[in-house]
Amino acid sequence: MKHNFIYLIFAFVFTSCNQYFKNDYDDNSPTSGKLKVYYDEGLTSHVKELTTLFEANYTNAKIQLKACNDDEAIQALLNDSCKAIIVSRPLSLIEEKNFKAKKWMPDNSVVALNGLGILVNYSFPIKSLSTNQIYKLLSEENVLTDSTGNNITVNVVFDKNNSSVLHYLKDSILKTKKFAKHCNTLTNAIEAIDYVSKNKSSIAFIDYASFSDVDDTLNKFYNSKVKFIAIKKINNDTAFLPNQSSFLLNQYPFIRKIYVYKTASEFSLAKGFQTFIAGPKGQHVFLKGGLMPTKQQERSITVKLN
Repeated sequence: MKHNFIYLIFAFVFTSCNQYFKNDYDDNSPTSGKLKVYYDEGLTSHVKELTTLFEANYTNAKIQLKACNDDEAIQALLNDSCKAIIVSRPLSLIEEKNFKAKKWMPDNSVVALNGLGILVNYSFPIKSLSTNQIYKLLSEENVLTDSTGNNITVNVVFDKNNSSVLHYLKDSILKTKKFAKHCNTLTNAIEAIDYVSKNKSSIAFIDYASFSDVDDTLNKFYNSKVKFIAIKKINNDTAFLPNQSSFLLNQYPFIRKIYVYKTASEFSLAKGFQTFIAGPKGQHVFLKGGLMPTKQQERSITVKLN
């Protein structure tokens, strides 16, 4: 009888402990628990800084990051492999249909403006290109004419096979056209930047965010060797460089928005992280990192007149 009583006590304690040691991925709060976040690889430096800052503010929260392309991130959210993603494009109609078929639509916030970065060697003899020239360069011939009438054969490289940049070029610029044979992919944005720094007649297509932070060590090392080229919408138009100002004023032709999507509840760590990124501290990370935050903080200025 005594042994049965001890067994009942042990069973009660064990059950209580099982209830106490919860699944932190599912049972969490806006400031505590665990969260898996898949994100567009081109946003690596910004996402890592956002995560470090969030965890420093909320020590009971742990964010686990997975770098990938935008398609893979959205698929992971659809398959419930994660509860939040950070990508540089909206859902396609097909993706929306797939989410609706599973009876849930992810909530989203647009948190910053990014862009396609077109990088050239610092001694590249052409100052600007039109969107039409970019289209022909990607789909037809790799010959450009400089201001003195000289033809230049250009080497075209992309940051990575199947990257978000490559998807953007296919979907938004080429559309039904295929890439020309002279276009080649490398392994990552750093390799593309390095390639341009060593090849004067080369152009690299990268995520602007991967080289936007002037205080980053990568930028400091290469900023005297490479530069972004200005782009104009039509041949006789004004050309604009990718930067915070041209993003804000919608002047740069290849602007991309950064989205945070989540499928978790309103009282979850996914919601807390999303809110933090859209809040003052998160928006400052984008501003400091050379991107254009979508939510500008109002400043109150008091003028005292004697």
